[in-house]
Amino acid sequence: MRETVWFKAKVIQGKRIAHTLGFPTINLDNPTVLHGQKEGVYACLVKLDTKIYKGVLYYGPRLILGEIEKILEIFVFDFEKEIYGETVSFQTLDFIRGVQNFPNFNAFKKQLVLDCQKAKEILK
Repeated sequence: MRETVWFKAKVIQGKRIAHTLGFPTINLDNPTVLHGQKEGVYACLVKLDTKIYKGVLYYGPRLILGEIEKILEIFVFDFEKEIYGETVSFQTLDFIRGVQNFPNFNAFKKQLVLDCQKAKEILK
């Protein structure tokens, strides 16, 4: 049985790119909290106040934008509140895929749909 580890980070304003694609994410201020873990996409749990939500987490660079700096963001399923400045707890569960670059935002969006489907299967 694996150990349950909850990480904490503060929600910050992002570039809203995923939001424009229909996947509003919470962007977190401290990607180094996952230092040592594989970069990529994970199924995850997010704790906000006393409620636990399911989601899909991305840790790594935004290659589609030509960036090399690592980011940490989570698309929280069935969640639409603005929570900038709040601290959230989260845990990574199953690794879904590594970091990928995409030729365009349409291809990126198609992969996001697949990532969410996979995460939902894992989190059943």
